[in-house]
Amino acid sequence: MAAMRRLTFAASSLILGVLFVSWRPIAAAPGDVTFNRDIAPIFYARCVSCHRAGEVAPMPLLTYQDARPWARAIKLKVTSRQMPPWFADPAFGSFANDPRLSDSEISRIGQWVDAGAPQGDVKDLPAPPRFTEGWQLGDPDHIIELPEVQIPAEGSDFFPTPSLTLDLKEDRWIRAIEIRPSNREVTHHSVIFSVTGNPLASGAAFDVLGVWAVGTPPTIYPEGSGRWVRRGQMLRTNLHYHPNGKPQTDRTRIGLYFGSGELKKEVAAGVAGNVFFTIPPNAANHEVRGTYVADQDINIVSFFPHMHLRGKDMILTATYPGGRQETLLNVPSYDFNWQLFYRPRAGVALPRGTRLDVVAHYDNSLANTHNPDPARPIRFGEASSAEMMFGMFEFTAEDGVSPVRSTDRSRLEALQLSFAAGTALLVEVPFAARPSLLVFHLPRSGEGRMYVPAFGGNLITPAPIQELAWNANVFQFNTALVGGAGAGFYTVTGTVGEDGTVRGEMRRRGNAQPPLYQFTGTTNK
Repeated sequence: MAAMRRLTFAASSLILGVLFVSWRPIAAAPGDVTFNRDIAPIFYARCVSCHRAGEVAPMPLLTYQDARPWARAIKLKVTSRQMPPWFADPAFGSFANDPRLSDSEISRIGQWVDAGAPQGDVKDLPAPPRFTEGWQLGDPDHIIELPEVQIPAEGSDFFPTPSLTLDLKEDRWIRAIEIRPSNREVTHHSVIFSVTGNPLASGAAFDVLGVWAVGTPPTIYPEGSGRWVRRGQMLRTNLHYHPNGKPQTDRTRIGLYFGSGELKKEVAAGVAGNVFFTIPPNAANHEVRGTYVADQDINIVSFFPHMHLRGKDMILTATYPGGRQETLLNVPSYDFNWQLFYRPRAGVALPRGTRLDVVAHYDNSLANTHNPDPARPIRFGEASSAEMMFGMFEFTAEDGVSPVRSTDRSRLEALQLSFAAGTALLVEVPFAARPSLLVFHLPRSGEGRMYVPAFGGNLITPAPIQELAWNANVFQFNTALVGGAGAGFYTVTGTVGEDGTVRGEMRRRGNAQPPLYQFTGTTNK
């Protein structure tokens, strides 16, 4: 059981003051569920990795004397399934790191509390677990120290984003990574992103390298597999601290454990996300979409949904070649305070041409108690007062050691194949000296979208299409490019020939003499 979500001192006193009760040891009646025999094994297996001295939980649960005063609070948290923290809808997928208590375990805890939380016979108490101090995986091969962070004594949650460049003499592959804040009293989570290239330029790669959060263990890859870390690679961070009434400091360290010999399976990172969005002021349920397409056969080994304080929910849906759809992960109640990986028990195979759509909703209204300012529009940004929208995941190639390097064309050609025949157009538009590749999904009925690559194809952004109309082989619609070359509002018209060739134009709207871009392409016959 990971630690209970950290509360402000005022809220903590209010809530726990109601649930904390004076107590005295109670003798167990025959047949009673007791702490020593029935409850301690559950706590030892699920709770005390966080609920012990020196860790981030608000109280220890190692002994009867520790746990008994909190009995009612414990029952409330586990029966409501707030503890252990886990946000994946159980109707979709099966995950190896699912920490949820079974119905039987929850029932036993409830019975124990209802019986007066008896201690039981001391001879029934199992030996407590042993914990490794310091680096959980042993001494790392390479240690990265983040800059020292000064956490103020007062104020709202503190979200610094320091960055650094890896000081490696050569590229190495890592079999494991461990992140250790120095001050767990006020640290809630540390997310480390790896960035290859200029993060604001075409061709940059931006993905999660590692996470420390309440209850999140170090990442260990299967034997012979791992991630590459590159000489000169930039690391960006998203750190989260809770001021607790006195000034604090933290210096987070990252331990890299190098693999030996040849890498057998490279674990790479992919993302379905969006950086070109604006959440209007006071919007209670604003939708943002992103898309990833498999341009080769891959196997997903983990999911990591990431939003900030206004994130409400996120769902990742795969559309396989042939049209079959499957929900791979549904997080109906996202909570920024818990940064969790979701690791499928068996790898999720995505054959080439599979489209992975991510849909997220945001609450920028007063009803969201975590919202810093519902009166202003919110855009993409690293600070937690801004927003992010990433459905990130790790994967391996089905064939070979490493995934083949993707390009705009390879991804958009695969994306085109993911739609029903005759509905998807791959076109080249000369917005700049290098033509831009776009995919128009133009069904004869229903909703259409335009798909725009960003950051060298690492992101594919779906753009809404309005007023789509077909007249025989002639189409017309209105749309907008929010960022990148050619940003603006457009009316698009074109024709599809009998041989599948496409010709048309994009005319910018709103100018006296609007620019005109002529395009050519093909349909997925």
